[in-house]
Order: sequence, then C-alpha cells, then structure tokens
Amino acid sequence: MLKLKHSPFTSNTFNYILLIILGFWFFVPFLGRVHLFDWDEANFAEAAREMIETGNFMQVTINYEPFWEKPPLFFWLQTLSMKCFGVNEFASRLPNAIFGIFTLLLVYTIGKKIYDRKMGLLWAGVFLGSFLPHFFFKSGIMDPVFNFFIFLGYSLIAFAIYSQESAKKLFLYAGAGAATGLAILTKGPVALLVTVIALGVFWLFNRKDKPLRVRDIAVYTLAMCFAAGVFYATETIKNGTWFISEFLTYQIRLFKTGDAGHGRPFYFHFLIILFGCFPASFFAIRSFYKRIEEKPLQKLYNQLMIILFLTVLILFSIVKTKTVLYSSLTYFPLTFLAALHIHALLNGSLPWKKSLGIACVTFSALIGLIITIFPVLLYNKHWILPLIKDKFVASNLMRPVPWSGYEFLIGAIYLGLLMISFILISRKRLKAGIISFFASSALCLQIFMLVFTPKIEAYTQSGPIEFYKERADEDVYTRALFKSYADLFYARSRKTDTPQSRDRNWLLTGPIDKPAYFVARINQKKRYDDYNELTIIKEEFGFVYYKRDVPAADSSDTQQEIIP
Repeated sequence: MLKLKHSPFTSNTFNYILLIILGFWFFVPFLGRVHLFDWDEANFAEAAREMIETGNFMQVTINYEPFWEKPPLFFWLQTLSMKCFGVNEFASRLPNAIFGIFTLLLVYTIGKKIYDRKMGLLWAGVFLGSFLPHFFFKSGIMDPVFNFFIFLGYSLIAFAIYSQESAKKLFLYAGAGAATGLAILTKGPVALLVTVIALGVFWLFNRKDKPLRVRDIAVYTLAMCFAAGVFYATETIKNGTWFISEFLTYQIRLFKTGDAGHGRPFYFHFLIILFGCFPASFFAIRSFYKRIEEKPLQKLYNQLMIILFLTVLILFSIVKTKTVLYSSLTYFPLTFLAALHIHALLNGSLPWKKSLGIACVTFSALIGLIITIFPVLLYNKHWILPLIKDKFVASNLMRPVPWSGYEFLIGAIYLGLLMISFILISRKRLKAGIISFFASSALCLQIFMLVFTPKIEAYTQSGPIEFYKERADEDVYTRALFKSYADLFYARSRKTDTPQSRDRNWLLTGPIDKPAYFVARINQKKRYDDYNELTIIKEEFGFVYYKRDVPAADSSDTQQEIIP
C-alpha cells in the first residue's frame, strides 16, 4: 500500500489540493440551478450585463443610467465570467465560488502559519460547515469578494506588526494596502473605515509595545491609493468629480438612514451571527474568554480577531441600514475563534463543556426539525393557507410547485447525523464527532440548495421572471411595477434613443413608441384598475401582468399619471 509519507506530494501540498477539491465540490455545482434573486443578485448581474452591452467597463450603469452605489471590481469579475460562460446565473455566481476556494486556502495558510496545519484545516472546515459562511459563496452578491480583500489586508497588517525585519515589514504593509485598495474598489471606503477602527482600537491598547511608524502608514496608504486609483482616479480625470461625489453621498446616507427598507433593530446582527452562523457561533463563544496562546504571534492575532469581530458587530449595529450582508465580515474572525476552540479541545488543552453540548444539541435539533417540517407544510398547503393574512404571500403559495412528499427525509437524515455526532462526542471521540458535526452541516446545505432553493424561488419570483424572459427577444418595453432588477436582466433591456423609456411613469402614461408590458403584485392591482390603457393579460399566483399598446396617433385622450 502506498503510504502518504512516500507520496510525491508533501502533506501541506495534499491539504491545499484537498481544499481546492472540497471548495469546487461544495461551491461550483448547481450555481445556475435557480434564477437570480432580487434585489442584489439581479442588480449586480444587470450591471455586468450592461457593461458587455455598452462596452463601457469604467462606468457602472443600471438601466443604462449611472449607478453610483458601487465601484466596478466585482462587476469586472462577473463580466469576465459572462464572457467565458454566457450571460446567465452560473456566470453571475461563479466569481464568488472561486473566491470561496481562495478563502479556504487563505484561512488554511494563516491558521497553519500561526498554529499548525491542523488549525488551518479546522478553520477551513468550520467555514465550510457553517450556514451563512458556506451559503454566501453560492450567491451572486459582492460581499464574499469584498470581505476577502478586507481580511487579507487586515491579516497582512497583523504579520507586519509581528515581523522584526524592516524590509519584510514594508513588503507586508504594501501588500495590505493593495488588498484594502481592492476592497475599496469592490464596494467602497467602508473597507478602510473598518480596518482603521479595528487597528485603532488595537493600538490604543498596545501603543507602548507596538508604536505606529509614519513610514509603515505611508507605504500602506500609497499601495492602497494605487490599487483603488485604477478606477477612482481614472473616473475623476475622465468624467469629473460627479460620480465620486454621488458615491460618497450614498455611502454616508447608508450610515444615517434605514435605506431600501433595511432598517432593523439594534440587536439584528447579534441574532444573525448567533443563529445564522451555527455551528461556528456556538463553538466560538468560549474563545472570547478562554484561549491557548503559547506564542506572541498567537496572542497578537487572537487579539486582532476579537477586535475585528467586535468592531464590525458594533459598527453595523449602530448604523441605520442593516442587512445580513453587513455583518458578513465577522465570519472570518468568528470561524477562526471557533476553530481555535476546537483545536484546543482536540489537543486536550481545554475540556469539553457539557453546556456547549446541550446548546448545540438543542439548536441543531431545532434546525433539523424545521428542515423536516418545512416541506411537509408546503406539501400540505391547505394546513397553513388559512393562517396567512397577506394576500400576496397566500397567492404565491398557490403556485403548483412539485413536491414528491419525501423531502422531509433530508431534515430527518440531517437530524440523525447530528445525533450521531453528539453520541461520538459524548463517548470522548471528539475528533470524529466534531468532523461529523460540521461535515453534516455542509452536506445539508448542499442538498438544501439543490432541492429546496428552486422550489422557494418558484413560489416567490419564477412567474414574473419567466414572463420577462418571454419578452427578451421582442422589441418591447418590459418593466416591474415594484422595485426590481430582474425585469432588466431577464428581459435583456436595451439601450435606446428614447431616454424617457427609463421612466416608469412615461411608460405608463406617455406616448410610447412600442408596446409596453408590466408586472405588478396582486396587492398593487387597485392602483391600476382605473387606467383603461392597461390591459390585463393574466393574473396568477400573486402577480398581475399588463400590456399597454402604442397609443393611436390621433388620440386626444389624456390619462392622469399614476405614480406607483
């Protein structure tokens, strides 16, 4: 038998290959199985599609109008992917899947550097086996790429602080600055804000031992400006300061107001991280007050991870706009702290706490039961429809989505695997039990995305999207009468010589030059009942579909504008 020690691969190389295979297996397959979800996935994919349509890769547009909310790096990645694989869901989500693999390799490398290979593998495994950290790499949103660059820059600064070699220290600061610049180029200056606040807190507590040097700050800043300047400087030179001004105004508004219906209570992110990042969140708790730090680098990095976690959590709990995305940077320090606890458990440095076992059993049993009951309820919709007061939601659920009746077995099997994991742990087989626990979660997420997500998407948005796609090859206008970007992406909106066509009210009331199609939600129907130029094509499953023909040239009738 061929033994691993005689393999042409070193164990370190083997681990990298293993992580690449696992990342590919969990993140890449079935990316195009469901339509893009509104708003963010469809929004970003549309921006990339319009880059291809116009050939303008420096200015981001939505509906062929300047879109100042986001810089272009992520759209460049999506554009490259679309050039290779076509304008579709798979291409839109592929950049995040690739960065998911990069993330596994990054955390393994850092964990190995600070502790050992076991720690690196544990960190990668915790990332794979925790709900939201795993799920984000299957999406078409920009935060996985954004967070990757922020965290890379932050970690390089940690190694720079620790390094005693002047040349190496400057090299690390330059790399950190470039990574932060790429993060700014992905989503904006909040990348620098988070980094500066977290490092400011660190130096506040360590100012005597780790003094700031002007040279280090200068190298970091220059590298950051160079990386970000690829876009910001070029845009300003070419088109003036308008875009930058609007972009910064928008970023400030996000901090001050609950934008886009994303206002949430202060504790929103606490709950999302605790329950959405299970099991990592439960394992990480102990590392906040009990850690094994035998070396200076370990103590330094652990402190920086806790500071980063608390900085992100507190900062985005204070700001008015709150979405699940905003706290996603915490996934890095959270999974690190969880892996650190597991590392100590496996090394015998810390004992297993029964309280942790009880908490994990209780919550995992709840998750397993929810996944088990969820398809049963949707298979028997008549049980829950009388309880739903929202007409739109109730109508959505009336769509005939096929259920075999056996989907509940997914949750039941997951629940069984979790129980096996805890039995192994209770019998002191910690390694097997913990690996089984996180592996079960990763497999459950993979199957959930494969089986449940298409059905959920069918209820919520598949009707309008299929309607948009049917209009894609027609010379018509197609718009949603609610906030959406799916209409632009799936109807393949075209740049026209009629600028008024981007105005929904003009499409509804103006002298349109070609037929216009509209989709409204059922609870919007009363707004358009009295508008006699709109003809209802069909009404089904929570949506109403309209058509407006080109007005007759001699028509003297005027319609009162209806503003949705």
